[in-house]
Amino acid sequence: MIKSILCAFVLLISFQTKAQNNYKLEATYMNCMCSLFDDNGVEFKSLIKKAEQKLISAELLQNTSGESYITLYKNIRMAIDGRISNFGISDYVIKRLLDPKNTKKYSKCMDGILKSPDFKDSKLSKFITMSSSGNNPKITDLTSKMLEIFEAKDFNHEFYKYLTFSLIDKYHVSNKK
Repeated sequence: MIKSILCAFVLLISFQTKAQNNYKLEATYMNCMCSLFDDNGVEFKSLIKKAEQKLISAELLQNTSGESYITLYKNIRMAIDGRISNFGISDYVIKRLLDPKNTKKYSKCMDGILKSPDFKDSKLSKFITMSSSGNNPKITDLTSKMLEIFEAKDFNHEFYKYLTFSLIDKYHVSNKK
C-alpha cells in the first residue's frame, strides 16, 4: 500500500516537473514575437545576446548561467542605475507592434497562449497574474516576487532573458523623466 502511494506520488511529481520544464508556452511566445519581424527575429535575438554581453561586460552578470541571472535579479538596482545604456529591446518590439497587422497577429498568438490547457498552472500564468496586479511596483518588489516564481534553469530559455532585458529597459534610469 505504501509502495503504491509512493509510486503515485513520484509519478505526480514527475508529471508536474515535466509540465513546468517543457517551456512550450515560452517557445510559442518567442516564435510569435519573432514572426512579427521581417527577418523572423534575427535582429531581435541579436539584441537579446548583445544585452546579455553588455551586462557581462559591466560585471552585472557573471556569465550566461541561470544562477548569474538570479544574482542579477537580487541586485537589479545596479542594472537600472545608468551605468549601462538602455538596451532598446522594448522600443524595438513596441515599434513593430504599432503596425496594426502585427498587433492582430500578436493578439491572436497571445489568445492562443492564454487559452492553452498548459497555461493555467504555468510560470507564465503566474508571472502575468503577478505583474498585472497592482499599479507600477518598484523594480525590487517586482523582481523579488519574480524570484518566487522563476528558477535558475528558466534563464536558459530566451523568453526569460527577453523578459529580463525588457524589465531593465522599462525601469532604466534614462526612461524616468
